[in-house]
Amino acid sequence: PYTEAANKITDDIDVCDVAGIFEKLKQCDFEMFEPKGQQQYFFQTLFHDDVIEAISKVANIAADIMTSQTPNAIVISGCGTSGRVAFLTARSLNKIVPGEKFRYTIAGGDKALFTSQEAPEDNRKAGVNDLIKSTIDDVKVLYIGITCGLSAPYVAGQLDYCMDNLDKFVPVIIGFNPVYLARKNPIYDWDKTFYDVVTRLERLTSQRKGFLINPVLGGEAITGSSRMKGGSITMVILQTIFTHALNGVLTSSDMTSQLECKNLLKSYQNTCRLFYESSTTTVTTLMTSATQSLKSNSSVYYVSSGGSGVLGIVDSTECIPTYGASLDDVRGFIVGGYGEFNNAEGDIGSLGKNYQIGCDDLSKLLKLRDLEHNDTILVVAKSWDDPVLNEIQVEKDLGTQLKLVAASQSNVYVVVIDTEQGKREKNMPDYVAKLFVISIDLNEELLSENLIEICSKWIFNAVSTGAHVLIGKVFRNYMVDLKVSNQKLFHRSIGIIQRFCPSVSEQEAMTYLLKSIHDVTNVDDVMHRSIKDHVLRATPKDKVVPTAIVMATTKCDVTQARQLLSKYHVIRDALSSVVTP
Repeated sequence: PYTEAANKITDDIDVCDVAGIFEKLKQCDFEMFEPKGQQQYFFQTLFHDDVIEAISKVANIAADIMTSQTPNAIVISGCGTSGRVAFLTARSLNKIVPGEKFRYTIAGGDKALFTSQEAPEDNRKAGVNDLIKSTIDDVKVLYIGITCGLSAPYVAGQLDYCMDNLDKFVPVIIGFNPVYLARKNPIYDWDKTFYDVVTRLERLTSQRKGFLINPVLGGEAITGSSRMKGGSITMVILQTIFTHALNGVLTSSDMTSQLECKNLLKSYQNTCRLFYESSTTTVTTLMTSATQSLKSNSSVYYVSSGGSGVLGIVDSTECIPTYGASLDDVRGFIVGGYGEFNNAEGDIGSLGKNYQIGCDDLSKLLKLRDLEHNDTILVVAKSWDDPVLNEIQVEKDLGTQLKLVAASQSNVYVVVIDTEQGKREKNMPDYVAKLFVISIDLNEELLSENLIEICSKWIFNAVSTGAHVLIGKVFRNYMVDLKVSNQKLFHRSIGIIQRFCPSVSEQEAMTYLLKSIHDVTNVDDVMHRSIKDHVLRATPKDKVVPTAIVMATTKCDVTQARQLLSKYHVIRDALSSVVTP
């Protein structure tokens, strides 16, 4: 699948410096709008007429629901990154559209907004139950399921349920593979695959009873890391749908206008270009600081408000399964805490520090923290009037703590995304190591908040990706130290083993993976177990895939493989010692 394919642009990203990493991330993000390679000739891309038409028609349905006086709803759903983008979108739109019309469901519930809860992705029954619960009192529902690889069982169950109940639901799927590459592996406790379900939807599209939005974007900068391009283009598509719908409601414009849709998408393309043109120094400096923090066993903290605050939390959450990071490596905080976050289950901070997300939580953390830490604190403001800039003033508790840590070895950086050139700058506290201003002339009043938020996402993604690449968490452009925490990642892990051990068959790759997961030399006693059982065993373990690669390459046993890996602080160095390029 294209969502799992390595991107040639970043084949050597693991040996690049910060400038090289920034350039490669830029080129990969540009591919969202202008794909390179065979996908631009053989598959639908973002500006393909069929994609534009589907977006426009879904916007038309959304407008009807948004203005309806009957109990109708728009439900956006997904797993992991996709579910977090669903939440962000529903949260933002409920502030604009009266009646709480927008809902979200995410595999694993609200805990999955802050921590990796990826096993529920494989539970299609949970998906159906969440959807029924969310829409029990509604007459008509626009359902938008997001699954970048056309693979998530949680979404497949919901989609199938919608198609069984077309009198109530209009099903839409957003993904980034052609249908023939949808996952064909059996779904646990079901007689259908994702491919079966999405081909059924494809048949309904000709009758306008369902919609499939699946442009092909090319491989991610870090192979399979859909939190990056996948998450960004999901935001672009959803925001285009609902901005188009809102514009039609407010102006009574022609809701079938595909030209308006295309112009909205071009606004995002232009913003992407302007962002990368104006942020080189900012992002490379932040990458360097974050790398130094992680190398010294210190932390990277993001602080923002509103949607940018949500995106900082999302980015930090995704570092754990993607890079095998610890909770304390990268964390995000939002001005106003849960009162501003506005998730369905409310304040769940009592569940542990993973779920403590307010500025007061960061203040408490810094008070207890050893001043010898070399932390990077990144404050991202969406304008000079952003409330986060008040929170960091020394009169505030957070500002007081930031001043103390900055006087030691930590660095506090402020980034202001300035779309109002000429407006007077706010004075920064003396403890701020550097103020960066990213000036972007948007000329899109209706879209400005969305465009600023996606710029903040690109900042967070680049900083965390660059830092983890530079500390050796990536081998070539593969996240080899990923958590094997669901069915998708189980199959991805087999593919990674084969990628670095070309002489190994798929069956042999799975055998090495199972040896690593179960710490056995013979897999006869575990081979018959379900993938679900293997995942449960693998989820809490570290270096599962690197251990399997070492075994497959050197033909040693699992104990010897772990001993070899333990000699190296950097996984890339360990694998480089045994894998021939």
